[in-house]
Amino acid sequence: MRRWIGWIIGLCLLAGGATTCAIRWEAWFGNPPEPEWTGEKITHQFITMNNDSVLRALQRDTLSFLLLGDIHNSLTNDQMAALSERHSDIQFWAQMGDWMERPYLYYEQMMYKSLLGTHLDSLPIVAIPGNHEYLKGVVKTLPKHWKTIFPNPQNGPARFLGTTYYVDFPHLRLIALDTDGLHRISDYTQVAFWLKKTLRDAGKKFTIVMMHHPVYSTAEGRFNPFIWLAFHGAMREADVVFSGHDHNYARHTEYYKARFWKKEEPTIFIGTNASTKKYPVKENNKYEASLSGEPVYEYILVTPTTLDISTYNLHSGEVIDEVEIVR
Repeated sequence: MRRWIGWIIGLCLLAGGATTCAIRWEAWFGNPPEPEWTGEKITHQFITMNNDSVLRALQRDTLSFLLLGDIHNSLTNDQMAALSERHSDIQFWAQMGDWMERPYLYYEQMMYKSLLGTHLDSLPIVAIPGNHEYLKGVVKTLPKHWKTIFPNPQNGPARFLGTTYYVDFPHLRLIALDTDGLHRISDYTQVAFWLKKTLRDAGKKFTIVMMHHPVYSTAEGRFNPFIWLAFHGAMREADVVFSGHDHNYARHTEYYKARFWKKEEPTIFIGTNASTKKYPVKENNKYEASLSGEPVYEYILVTPTTLDISTYNLHSGEVIDEVEIVR
Protein backbone atom coordinates (compact mmCIF):
# COMPACT_ATOMS: atom_id res chain seq x y z
CA MET A 1 0.00 0.00 0.00
CA ARG A 2 2.78 2.39 0.98
CA ARG A 3 4.59 1.61 -2.26
CA TRP A 4 1.50 2.56 -4.30
CA ILE A 5 1.15 5.83 -2.37
CA GLY A 6 4.82 6.57 -3.10
CA TRP A 7 4.31 5.88 -6.79
CA ILE A 8 1.22 8.12 -6.93
CA ILE A 9 3.02 10.99 -5.17
CA GLY A 10 6.03 10.60 -7.47
CA LEU A 11 3.87 10.58 -10.60
CA CYS A 12 1.94 13.65 -9.41
CA LEU A 13 5.18 15.52 -8.80
CA LEU A 14 6.50 14.46 -12.22
CA ALA A 15 3.28 15.54 -13.94
CA GLY A 16 3.29 18.85 -12.08
CA GLY A 17 6.91 19.50 -13.03
CA ALA A 18 6.28 18.62 -16.68
CA THR A 19 3.21 20.88 -16.80
CA THR A 20 5.11 23.77 -15.23
CA CYS A 21 7.97 23.32 -17.72
CA ALA A 22 5.54 23.23 -20.64
CA ILE A 23 3.83 26.44 -19.50
CA ARG A 24 7.04 28.29 -18.62
CA TRP A 25 9.36 26.89 -21.32
CA GLU A 26 9.39 30.05 -23.43
CA ALA A 27 9.89 32.31 -20.41
CA TRP A 28 12.74 30.19 -19.02
CA PHE A 29 14.58 29.03 -22.13
CA GLY A 30 13.23 30.95 -25.15
CA ASN A 31 16.09 33.12 -26.41
CA PRO A 32 14.64 34.73 -29.57
CA PRO A 33 16.83 34.97 -32.70
CA GLU A 34 19.12 38.00 -32.82
CA PRO A 35 18.20 40.72 -35.33
CA GLU A 36 20.99 41.72 -37.70
CA TRP A 37 22.55 45.14 -37.15
CA THR A 38 23.18 46.76 -40.53
CA GLY A 39 24.43 50.22 -39.51
CA GLU A 40 27.84 51.42 -38.44
CA LYS A 41 28.95 49.70 -35.26
CA ILE A 42 29.62 51.84 -32.18
CA THR A 43 31.96 50.77 -29.39
CA HIS A 44 31.47 52.33 -26.02
CA GLN A 45 32.51 51.87 -22.40
CA PHE A 46 30.45 53.71 -19.83
CA ILE A 47 32.00 55.94 -17.18
CA THR A 48 31.39 54.22 -13.84
CA MET A 49 32.21 54.70 -10.16
CA ASN A 50 35.12 52.29 -10.48
CA ASN A 51 37.15 55.28 -11.70
CA ASP A 52 38.82 56.90 -8.67
CA SER A 53 39.04 60.36 -10.22
CA VAL A 54 35.34 60.25 -11.13
CA LEU A 55 34.39 59.23 -7.59
CA ARG A 56 36.59 61.91 -6.02
CA ALA A 57 34.88 64.58 -8.13
CA LEU A 58 31.51 63.47 -6.72
CA GLN A 59 32.47 63.86 -3.07
CA ARG A 60 30.28 66.91 -2.53
CA ASP A 61 27.71 67.95 0.06
CA THR A 62 24.91 68.45 -2.47
CA LEU A 63 24.38 65.72 -5.03
CA SER A 64 21.69 65.23 -7.68
CA PHE A 65 21.10 62.34 -10.08
CA LEU A 66 18.48 60.63 -12.21
CA LEU A 67 17.25 57.08 -11.68
CA LEU A 68 15.58 55.06 -14.45
CA GLY A 69 13.91 51.68 -14.22
CA ASP A 70 13.30 49.33 -17.16
CA ILE A 71 13.92 50.88 -20.58
CA HIS A 72 13.84 47.92 -23.01
CA ASN A 73 15.37 50.04 -25.79
CA SER A 74 12.17 52.10 -25.90
CA LEU A 75 13.71 55.55 -25.27
CA THR A 76 14.76 57.50 -28.35
CA ASN A 77 17.71 59.84 -28.70
CA ASP A 78 15.33 62.81 -28.53
CA GLN A 79 13.84 61.56 -25.27
CA MET A 80 17.28 61.00 -23.74
CA ALA A 81 18.32 64.49 -24.84
CA ALA A 82 15.15 65.96 -23.30
CA LEU A 83 15.91 64.25 -19.99
CA SER A 84 19.46 65.59 -19.91
CA GLU A 85 18.29 69.12 -20.78
CA ARG A 86 15.46 69.00 -18.23
CA HIS A 87 17.95 68.10 -15.48
CA SER A 88 21.21 69.67 -16.56
CA ASP A 89 22.34 69.96 -12.92
CA ILE A 90 22.79 66.21 -12.32
CA GLN A 91 26.23 64.73 -11.58
CA PHE A 92 25.47 61.10 -12.58
CA TRP A 93 22.59 58.75 -13.30
CA ALA A 94 21.48 55.24 -12.42
CA GLN A 95 19.72 52.44 -14.32
CA MET A 96 18.14 49.36 -12.71
CA GLY A 97 18.36 46.71 -15.40
CA ASP A 98 16.43 45.72 -18.54
CA TRP A 99 17.93 48.65 -20.40
CA MET A 100 18.27 46.31 -23.40
CA GLU A 101 15.56 44.05 -24.75
CA ARG A 102 18.11 41.24 -25.07
CA PRO A 103 21.89 40.98 -24.55
CA TYR A 104 22.53 41.12 -28.31
CA LEU A 105 24.71 43.40 -30.43
CA TYR A 106 21.60 44.78 -32.17
CA TYR A 107 20.12 46.08 -28.90
CA GLU A 108 23.50 47.30 -27.63
CA GLN A 109 23.84 49.44 -30.73
CA MET A 110 20.31 50.81 -30.23
CA MET A 111 21.23 51.64 -26.64
CA TYR A 112 24.37 53.55 -27.66
CA LYS A 113 22.57 55.43 -30.42
CA SER A 114 19.90 56.63 -28.01
CA LEU A 115 22.62 58.34 -25.94
CA LEU A 116 24.86 59.87 -28.60
CA GLY A 117 25.08 63.64 -28.39
CA THR A 118 23.09 63.88 -25.15
CA HIS A 119 24.55 65.06 -21.86
CA LEU A 120 23.98 61.58 -20.45
CA ASP A 121 26.60 59.95 -22.70
CA SER A 122 29.38 61.76 -20.80
CA LEU A 123 28.07 61.34 -17.24
CA PRO A 124 29.01 58.50 -14.84
CA ILE A 125 26.41 55.77 -14.45
CA VAL A 126 25.49 53.28 -11.70
CA ALA A 127 24.08 50.24 -13.51
CA ILE A 128 22.94 46.72 -12.73
CA PRO A 129 21.73 43.95 -15.06
CA GLY A 130 18.10 42.87 -15.21
CA ASN A 131 16.64 39.60 -16.39
CA HIS A 132 16.69 40.82 -20.03
CA GLU A 133 20.44 41.33 -19.86
CA TYR A 134 20.87 37.64 -18.96
CA LEU A 135 20.80 34.80 -21.47
CA LYS A 136 18.09 32.28 -20.63
CA GLY A 137 18.88 28.64 -19.84
CA VAL A 138 18.85 26.04 -17.08
CA VAL A 139 21.31 28.39 -15.38
CA LYS A 140 21.03 31.91 -16.78
CA THR A 141 24.29 33.60 -17.68
CA LEU A 142 25.36 37.22 -18.00
CA PRO A 143 27.44 37.79 -21.16
CA LYS A 144 31.02 38.65 -20.23
CA HIS A 145 31.00 41.83 -22.27
CA TRP A 146 28.35 43.36 -19.95
CA LYS A 147 31.09 43.85 -17.37
CA THR A 148 33.32 45.33 -20.06
CA ILE A 149 30.65 47.86 -21.02
CA PHE A 150 30.02 48.65 -17.34
CA PRO A 151 33.33 48.35 -15.42
CA ASN A 152 31.69 48.71 -12.00
CA PRO A 153 33.29 48.78 -8.51
CA GLN A 154 34.58 45.44 -7.23
CA ASN A 155 33.46 45.76 -3.60
CA GLY A 156 30.50 43.35 -3.60
CA PRO A 157 30.10 39.68 -2.63
CA ALA A 158 32.73 37.35 -4.13
CA ARG A 159 30.35 35.72 -6.63
CA PHE A 160 28.89 39.02 -7.82
CA LEU A 161 31.87 41.30 -8.33
CA GLY A 162 30.99 44.03 -10.79
CA THR A 163 27.22 43.45 -10.67
CA THR A 164 26.49 43.89 -6.94
CA TYR A 165 28.36 46.75 -5.27
CA TYR A 166 28.04 50.02 -3.39
CA VAL A 167 29.15 53.61 -3.95
CA ASP A 168 29.85 56.08 -1.14
CA PHE A 169 29.30 59.81 -1.21
CA PRO A 170 29.60 62.18 1.77
CA HIS A 171 25.92 61.86 2.74
CA LEU A 172 24.73 58.86 0.71
CA ARG A 173 25.54 55.19 0.31
CA LEU A 174 24.05 53.86 -2.94
CA ILE A 175 23.83 50.05 -3.09
CA ALA A 176 23.27 48.18 -6.37
CA LEU A 177 21.98 44.56 -6.27
CA ASP A 178 22.04 42.09 -9.16
CA THR A 179 18.94 40.03 -8.39
CA ASP A 180 18.82 38.00 -11.60
CA GLY A 181 22.18 36.34 -10.91
CA LEU A 182 20.82 34.61 -7.81
CA HIS A 183 20.50 30.89 -8.60
CA ARG A 184 21.51 28.88 -5.54
CA ILE A 185 20.28 29.24 -1.96
CA SER A 186 23.83 30.17 -1.01
CA ASP A 187 23.71 33.04 -3.55
CA TYR A 188 20.74 34.53 -1.73
CA THR A 189 22.29 34.11 1.70
CA GLN A 190 25.68 35.48 0.63
CA VAL A 191 24.17 38.61 -0.90
CA ALA A 192 21.66 39.07 1.95
CA PHE A 193 24.40 38.97 4.62
CA TRP A 194 26.55 41.33 2.54
CA LEU A 195 23.61 43.71 2.10
CA LYS A 196 22.80 43.78 5.80
CA LYS A 197 26.41 44.54 6.73
CA THR A 198 26.77 47.14 3.97
CA LEU A 199 23.65 48.95 5.16
CA ARG A 200 24.74 48.89 8.81
CA ASP A 201 28.24 50.11 7.99
CA ALA A 202 26.82 53.18 6.22
CA GLY A 203 26.69 54.99 9.55
CA LYS A 204 24.71 58.24 9.38
CA LYS A 205 24.61 58.42 5.59
CA PHE A 206 21.32 58.15 3.76
CA THR A 207 21.01 54.68 2.22
CA ILE A 208 19.41 53.83 -1.13
CA VAL A 209 19.17 50.27 -2.49
CA MET A 210 18.49 49.77 -6.20
CA MET A 211 17.53 46.29 -7.45
CA HIS A 212 15.78 44.95 -10.54
CA HIS A 213 13.32 42.53 -8.92
CA PRO A 214 11.10 44.03 -6.22
CA VAL A 215 10.77 42.89 -2.63
CA TYR A 216 7.12 43.96 -2.86
CA SER A 217 5.68 43.25 -6.31
CA THR A 218 3.29 45.89 -7.65
CA ALA A 219 1.87 43.84 -10.56
CA GLU A 220 -0.34 40.75 -10.54
CA GLY A 221 1.50 37.43 -10.66
CA ARG A 222 4.98 38.95 -10.34
CA PHE A 223 5.70 38.22 -6.65
CA ASN A 224 9.05 36.49 -6.12
CA PRO A 225 9.05 34.68 -2.73
CA PHE A 226 12.82 34.09 -2.78
CA ILE A 227 13.54 37.82 -3.16
CA TRP A 228 11.13 38.64 -0.33
CA LEU A 229 12.53 35.99 2.03
CA ALA A 230 16.13 36.95 1.35
CA PHE A 231 15.90 40.74 1.50
CA HIS A 232 12.78 41.86 3.32
CA GLY A 233 14.43 41.76 6.75
CA ALA A 234 17.66 43.43 5.63
CA MET A 235 15.78 46.34 4.07
CA ARG A 236 14.74 47.62 7.50
CA GLU A 237 18.21 49.22 7.54
CA ALA A 238 17.61 51.13 4.26
CA ASP A 239 15.98 54.52 3.78
CA VAL A 240 14.72 53.88 0.24
CA VAL A 241 14.54 50.74 -1.92
CA PHE A 242 14.04 51.21 -5.68
CA SER A 243 13.07 48.36 -8.01
CA GLY A 244 11.96 47.79 -11.59
CA HIS A 245 10.63 44.69 -13.40
CA ASP A 246 6.91 45.33 -12.75
CA HIS A 247 6.50 48.07 -15.38
CA ASN A 248 4.49 50.55 -13.35
CA TYR A 249 4.98 53.09 -10.58
CA ALA A 250 4.04 52.58 -6.94
CA ARG A 251 5.34 53.84 -3.60
CA HIS A 252 4.62 52.60 -0.11
CA THR A 253 6.26 52.94 3.29
CA GLU A 254 7.00 49.85 5.34
CA TYR A 255 6.88 50.34 9.11
CA TYR A 256 8.87 47.44 10.48
CA LYS A 257 7.99 46.12 13.92
CA ALA A 258 10.06 47.92 16.55
CA ARG A 259 12.94 46.11 18.25
CA PHE A 260 13.48 47.08 21.88
CA TRP A 261 17.22 47.65 21.44
CA LYS A 262 16.95 49.98 18.45
CA LYS A 263 14.72 52.78 17.25
CA GLU A 264 13.19 51.73 13.94
CA GLU A 265 12.96 54.09 10.97
CA PRO A 266 10.50 53.31 8.14
CA THR A 267 11.71 52.13 4.74
CA ILE A 268 10.23 53.56 1.54
CA PHE A 269 9.76 51.06 -1.31
CA ILE A 270 9.42 52.50 -4.82
CA GLY A 271 8.79 50.53 -8.00
CA THR A 272 9.48 52.49 -11.18
CA ASN A 273 9.39 52.04 -14.96
CA ALA A 274 10.82 54.13 -17.82
CA SER A 275 9.71 51.88 -20.69
CA THR A 276 6.65 51.75 -22.91
CA LYS A 277 5.99 48.21 -21.64
CA LYS A 278 3.35 48.36 -18.92
CA TYR A 279 1.43 46.23 -16.43
CA PRO A 280 -1.53 47.38 -14.34
CA VAL A 281 -0.74 48.25 -10.73
CA LYS A 282 -1.87 45.51 -8.33
CA GLU A 283 -4.47 46.89 -5.95
CA ASN A 284 -3.01 47.63 -2.54
CA ASN A 285 -4.36 50.06 0.02
CA LYS A 286 -0.82 50.58 1.36
CA TYR A 287 0.26 52.57 -1.70
CA GLU A 288 0.83 56.25 -1.00
CA ALA A 289 1.13 56.90 -4.75
CA SER A 290 0.79 54.80 -7.91
CA LEU A 291 0.58 55.15 -11.69
CA SER A 292 0.12 52.68 -14.53
CA GLY A 293 0.43 53.10 -18.28
CA GLU A 294 2.94 55.98 -18.37
CA PRO A 295 6.75 55.80 -18.24
CA VAL A 296 8.34 57.65 -15.31
CA TYR A 297 11.73 58.35 -13.77
CA GLU A 298 13.13 59.79 -10.55
CA TYR A 299 15.17 62.93 -9.83
CA ILE A 300 17.02 62.58 -6.51
CA LEU A 301 18.61 65.40 -4.53
CA VAL A 302 20.84 64.69 -1.52
CA THR A 303 22.01 67.30 0.99
CA PRO A 304 23.60 66.85 4.43
CA THR A 305 20.13 66.79 6.05
CA THR A 306 17.60 65.81 3.34
CA LEU A 307 16.95 63.17 0.72
CA ASP A 308 14.39 64.41 -1.82
CA ILE A 309 12.82 62.15 -4.46
CA SER A 310 10.69 63.56 -7.26
CA THR A 311 9.01 61.25 -9.77
CA TYR A 312 8.33 62.70 -13.23
CA ASN A 313 6.20 61.63 -16.14
CA LEU A 314 8.88 60.89 -18.73
CA HIS A 315 6.95 62.35 -21.68
CA SER A 316 5.46 65.50 -20.20
CA GLY A 317 7.98 66.29 -17.48
CA GLU A 318 5.12 66.68 -14.99
CA VAL A 319 5.89 65.85 -11.35
CA ILE A 320 3.57 63.02 -10.29
CA ASP A 321 4.94 62.23 -6.83
CA GLU A 322 7.34 63.69 -4.27
CA VAL A 323 8.73 62.44 -0.99
CA GLU A 324 11.36 63.83 1.40
CA ILE A 325 13.37 62.22 4.17
CA VAL A 326 14.79 64.62 6.77
CA ARG A 327 17.58 63.79 9.17
